[in-house]
Amino acid sequence: ALAILMIFALVASVAVAEISVGAWGRGMFAFVSDSEDTYTTNSTSWGDPTWGAAPRIGFTLAGNSDNVGVVADFNVDGGTMNTGDNQFIWVKPMDMLKISLGNVYDDTLRGNAAFGSFNWLRPVVGAGEGEDITFSRLGIARGAQNFEIAIQPMDAFYAAVYLADVGSGFNHPEKADNIAKNLQVAAGYTIDGIGQIKGQVYMSGGTKDAEGVIEDNQTTVEVAFNYTGMENLFVEVGFMMNTDTDVDVNETKKIALYANYAIDAAKLHFLTIYNLLKEDDSYNFAAGVDYDLGDGIGVLADVRYYNDIWTGGEDARITFMAGVTKGFSNGLIGAGVEVASKGDTYWAIPVRLEYWF
Repeated sequence: ALAILMIFALVASVAVAEISVGAWGRGMFAFVSDSEDTYTTNSTSWGDPTWGAAPRIGFTLAGNSDNVGVVADFNVDGGTMNTGDNQFIWVKPMDMLKISLGNVYDDTLRGNAAFGSFNWLRPVVGAGEGEDITFSRLGIARGAQNFEIAIQPMDAFYAAVYLADVGSGFNHPEKADNIAKNLQVAAGYTIDGIGQIKGQVYMSGGTKDAEGVIEDNQTTVEVAFNYTGMENLFVEVGFMMNTDTDVDVNETKKIALYANYAIDAAKLHFLTIYNLLKEDDSYNFAAGVDYDLGDGIGVLADVRYYNDIWTGGEDARITFMAGVTKGFSNGLIGAGVEVASKGDTYWAIPVRLEYWF
């Protein structure tokens, strides 16, 4: 009887708990020209502004139950084992409350405007705008070890308190005085049939004095609203400002807007960012289209413009990208061409491979 009870207990625990392995990665082989010479490279979308990084070969190990879980991302980019974005433990003492600690990102409220060349070779054309532009993720200024308390008493409301860089072990602790200087607090509320309003404040940067206390860090405020009240249309507009003008002598304020609209087999994208600075303002705008030809085949294109203040007082930059992809159940293959005019002309011809499991 005891053995039977133990078997029942084991089966019950397996029924509510799950160990899973997921994977995502992206790589591109490309011919790249810097206007003087032509090179070949294997790369991915992000990384060093000139040559990018090795293809992303990533995996995620996760354990989930009703109240407890763990997430561990790791990568083997370029043949070297490294940790990925997340390695943390989470516990839900009750349905509405989730506590996490470790190397944590929380993208629940994050703004996302990823399209066109942002998903291909960003360094070639300088198209680094696609995520966090309207509303930054929780953990935007994180350290190696972080702590988060999130609450969701109803589906429409989400709020979190995030402590960045809390220290690691007793050999590398963090001064308790720095808690309020490594803080991020965010909340969002969804209005049914209209959209979501959200706001946050976070601290970042600064230096430590002789006692290990952070000084001269920046306090940033963000608010955003996304509109979902019309079928096939998504619009999100965000506002950001740095509040300490002694730290930010440019007195930076930012207005960002992203929109997409689906019509039949096409999806149209528009993005603009305007930085209000103490002297000259910087801005960019981008437009793109994705078109589904059927049978997993899609074509895409985008064009982007950056004024000379955005590019650091050099020439204004115009970029263009066009490509085609063939999708499968767990990935895609594609090829494209990217061109950037920034004084000289830079170009790339990438072949893109991507997987997800």
